[in-house]
Amino acid sequence: MGGKVFTSGPEPLSTPRMTPSVYRSLLDRYLHQLSEIFERVAAPIEAPEKNSFGDIDVIVSGPKTTPFHLDQLATAVTAKRTIVKPPIYSFAVPYPDLEGSSVQLDVQLCKPEDFDWEVFHKGHGDMWNILGPSIRSFGLTANDRGLHLRVPEIERGNKKRSLVLLTADPDTVLDFLRLDKKAYAERFNTVDDMFEFACSTRFFRPEVYVRDGLKANDRKRMAQRDLYRRFVDDFMPTREGAIPRDGHAGELTREQVLEDALDRFGKRDEFEARVKAWRKEREQLSNKQETRERRKAQAMEEEAYANAWINSIQRMAQEAEV
Repeated sequence: MGGKVFTSGPEPLSTPRMTPSVYRSLLDRYLHQLSEIFERVAAPIEAPEKNSFGDIDVIVSGPKTTPFHLDQLATAVTAKRTIVKPPIYSFAVPYPDLEGSSVQLDVQLCKPEDFDWEVFHKGHGDMWNILGPSIRSFGLTANDRGLHLRVPEIERGNKKRSLVLLTADPDTVLDFLRLDKKAYAERFNTVDDMFEFACSTRFFRPEVYVRDGLKANDRKRMAQRDLYRRFVDDFMPTREGAIPRDGHAGELTREQVLEDALDRFGKRDEFEARVKAWRKEREQLSNKQETRERRKAQAMEEEAYANAWINSIQRMAQEAEV
């Protein structure tokens, strides 16, 4: 959350950014403390070249005691203040050797089955913001639930309902994207190393990162995410014609990726059932619309007939008076 949760409101707190040494010292401390409360505890891999940190992010799952109470967590980390926006629990904890200042500790509580994906997907800062436009052009979406395939026919009417979950297994996703698992498991030494890694996916498409052609969400991302902006404005112009493309994304089509994904992940039956249900729903809605339109047309016709009859009676009455 960028370390800003406690800096506003009626009693704002000072949460200055941390140096790398302060950050890592505190991270180690809270990973240890939280491991005494939860079965699984981890911090996502940080983005490279960070010289300061706004907050500490930790992902946890599986409380060792039930029922689990927030007070246990607040006491364990010596929290001065707590803000809860499930699944994120934000704590203002003491800033070492800086009296009157605090550090924002964000603890995300997730289901055991979601733990590995959450840690993976939040790793390397803006990695998935960079990968997103390329894989999106092939009908793929990675979000906080896993890697999804978008059903083209449904996507045109309802993007959320078009998502078919392929997998939430990190290694399987990296294999599918043809990204090096060993490289992803470690923090990149430099930002350029991370950028080169993102470019190595078989789905990489340089043309989707041209500033003038960015979609609205990507333009918004440019303004909010510095690493993404650097990738588009600084890195890509220097790499024109030199991007490695294992698999030649330029020769791939969305239809080919669709067929590959359905077979590889065993999702063909679900895909076809989803399309069938969507078409049935569309047909029912269309029939209802046609019925409404017929009734409306009939009502208008009856109203016109009634008005004509009334006008006729009025004319006859007027003629009789004459």
